[in-house]
Amino acid sequence: MIAKYFKDYDKRILKKKKASPKTPAKKGKSVAGGSIDIKTLRESLSGIIPSFLKLDAVKVIDSTGFSPEGVDLVAYREYCPDIIDIMGGYVPYELVHGLYHVVQDLNRDSLLDLLGKIATAKKLNMYAAEQVEDEAPAALPSFVIAASSKYQFIELKNDIINYYLSKNIDYRNELDILVILNKGIVVKNWREKRSFIALETKEDTFLWFFILMNEYLDVKNLQDIDFRKYVKKEIRYNEY
Repeated sequence: MIAKYFKDYDKRILKKKKASPKTPAKKGKSVAGGSIDIKTLRESLSGIIPSFLKLDAVKVIDSTGFSPEGVDLVAYREYCPDIIDIMGGYVPYELVHGLYHVVQDLNRDSLLDLLGKIATAKKLNMYAAEQVEDEAPAALPSFVIAASSKYQFIELKNDIINYYLSKNIDYRNELDILVILNKGIVVKNWREKRSFIALETKEDTFLWFFILMNEYLDVKNLQDIDFRKYVKKEIRYNEY
């Protein structure tokens, strides 16, 4: 039932490579491989995330004005229809449930760049005022979707762990789920610090991503938002 829906799901979000004039594709066959089209990915994912969330290519911002680069899609609660316009093109941290990073070819260079961007994005709201002493803010779930990779999973796991060890990054700022289309998934193991589980799921990859992703997104621990914190004007109004 569920497996049938996700059969060949990766083909829905991949933009096929065009055949080279010198080596045209054979009649009746598509060119191998492809790249992820962000618009198509957004439309596809929008149908499989909780209905109380919206998915858009927007930037996240916290009340300090911090807005990380490198986030391709954001899953958030639409507080009101004009929330993005009200916030000047941004979505406030308090409304966000998940961050998505997209990479076409996952190799060592793109992996290390990606892990750095995720660690930075997870610092959203870390320096916001009026936090409870000794209580770190909850880091936003981060998902990576890669179109392809030549990585072997044991090597991929080792590179992820070695990066975090070498940079001494807080375990709360690590990636949560990494997906390589039609190949497999790497999942953060919350039972242990600095631990990941790699699953070679092949054609069932997006099926399991759907299940694991929604375990993060469906958390309805709603945070209060105080729009006063986002007003940076220092104006003294006449009071009567």
